[in-house]
Amino acid sequence: MSRSRVIYIDVIRVVAMLAVVFAHSCANMLIAGPTTRHWGLANILVTITTVAVPLFYMISGVTILNSERTKNLSYLFKHRLPRILIPFLIWSLLSSIIFKLISGGLSFGSVLNSMLLIYHQPILTAYWFLYPLIGFYLLSPAIKAFVDNVDNNTMNYILIIWFITNIILPNTAKSLPTNSGQYFEVYGLGSLVFLSKMIGYFLLGYKLSHIKASNIRLSINLSIFLIGLIISITDSYIISARQLQDKPLSDILPPFYFQLLSVPYFLYSRNSKINIPNPSIDSLNSLHH
Repeated sequence: MSRSRVIYIDVIRVVAMLAVVFAHSCANMLIAGPTTRHWGLANILVTITTVAVPLFYMISGVTILNSERTKNLSYLFKHRLPRILIPFLIWSLLSSIIFKLISGGLSFGSVLNSMLLIYHQPILTAYWFLYPLIGFYLLSPAIKAFVDNVDNNTMNYILIIWFITNIILPNTAKSLPTNSGQYFEVYGLGSLVFLSKMIGYFLLGYKLSHIKASNIRLSINLSIFLIGLIISITDSYIISARQLQDKPLSDILPPFYFQLLSVPYFLYSRNSKINIPNPSIDSLNSLHH
């Protein structure tokens, strides 16, 4: 893929950025419960924002796995990794200092200890998404070699295996009572859960970017997105309103919203005639970098 601008990628990136902002802004209202004034609106907005993280990983798969530079290890270590590692370390250091300062335990030793533990756990929970992203970057040359030489059937096979082992089985085990859920829990040494379950979204984004435009039906994708949105909003409302959070199978559907919402939205954005002035996209995209 050339370095020329791909407008739909920029648009998806901006939408995902705004979704993250909405999610964090509405979190407290959602936690307050359905009896509060703005809970309904918060529920709708947070449900919509579930597409944010999958979309970020999917467009990373599109841009990285379609680039010939991904094969170049020198480019990886001189350009790509520093672009995420350096900001990650700087913001982690600043976060550690601020948190220690607020708690009254600021010292060189405490900050150093937090930074030394960064491989074990993020200093700020919100930085979790960088861990699978860094892993994907490190493995991107090998994944690039794979996608360049694999046929469509094998790619579909890998995505199906990912969906079953990373989404369906873990979610089923979590949603059922312990005595039933244990039958769906994988033995640790046989686990195929990889890069925080996000590896599939990188491959999925790449695959969707190669679907022929003539095979994409905007009306169908928009319909699937709206149906998924209605189902997810209704499901979230019923569970919260009736306090079913601890009931078996109460949280079996939410992980499926990621695919039900992100895939049709991605395809809709890719093939729709988006006409947004470049300065508008550029100004919002600059907030992401």
